[in-house]
Amino acid sequence: MGSIDRRRFIVAGGTFFAAPGVCLAQQARQRVAILSLGTALTSTALVRVFAEGLRELGHVEGRDVEIDVRFAEGSEPALVRLARELSARRPSLFVAPGTVVVDAVRKAAPGIPVVTLVGDMPGAGLATQLSRPESDITGVSFLSASLDAKRLEFLAPLLPKGSAVLNLEDSSARASSQTALGDTGRALGLVLHSIEARTVEEIDAAFGAARKLHVAGVNVLSSPFLNTHRARIFKLAAQARLPAIYQWPESAEEGGLLGYGPRLTTIYRQLAGYASRILRGANAAQLPVEQPTRFELVVNLKTSRALGIAIPQSVLLRADRAIE
Repeated sequence: MGSIDRRRFIVAGGTFFAAPGVCLAQQARQRVAILSLGTALTSTALVRVFAEGLRELGHVEGRDVEIDVRFAEGSEPALVRLARELSARRPSLFVAPGTVVVDAVRKAAPGIPVVTLVGDMPGAGLATQLSRPESDITGVSFLSASLDAKRLEFLAPLLPKGSAVLNLEDSSARASSQTALGDTGRALGLVLHSIEARTVEEIDAAFGAARKLHVAGVNVLSSPFLNTHRARIFKLAAQARLPAIYQWPESAEEGGLLGYGPRLTTIYRQLAGYASRILRGANAAQLPVEQPTRFELVVNLKTSRALGIAIPQSVLLRADRAIE
């Protein structure tokens, strides 16, 4: 099959399974296209949550809606090709999480409404303002700059005073994040080193550089690409015995040390709500961009023990969940 997973996904009777070459419904009246930078392994559960959200809102697979899914398997160059492939099936809308995915959809399928998950939609040029996007793109904007900085506050108590921290980022990192990180780092007395990773090899190289820079911890910034390769980052952080904090609570539940932010599963239900309104005739340009209202800190104590790192009581008291 190659590096790109082209499976389509079926939701039926409350269960979710994949079958090569089979569509969600043979006689659907409307079609939703989902394009993800992620892999089938890392993103299937979120597609299931989205489909369940649509079903709860009255869009039944096989009766009302057909869902086509493509995973780019972490390959940015594949996105435009996959977007064209999906566009040829004439979807009513795209679900395209991440700025790089939205850009691919806009090139391949201009004019088709897009529902997305982006850290800063106005900053990325995807919306004029949150209350009125004034484009065919809407969705959830999750305050990436402030969250990237907030994670430093949770990581700092685990580090010696004056430590160096690696900010691991990709090409979507913006000036607003760098400003917020710089201000927070100075306030906490931390020395920050930002390294961009756009490929798996560059992720590996970033951890090699971290050793030379004698960093004491890693802040994994908001990034669809880095989230796709989070298992590799977990492994590299463990090998280097470095505490790391990630952009989603689910990351800590999967083996990362700390995770802070809104829940991805909650956001994908929000995206299903947007899709439902567009399928019922709403204009995406008139649907206000939403922001998360709940943020969670998850601490994985199993990982902390494996790393030989004690989690301070001040952090544990602020945690929403501690995994024993």
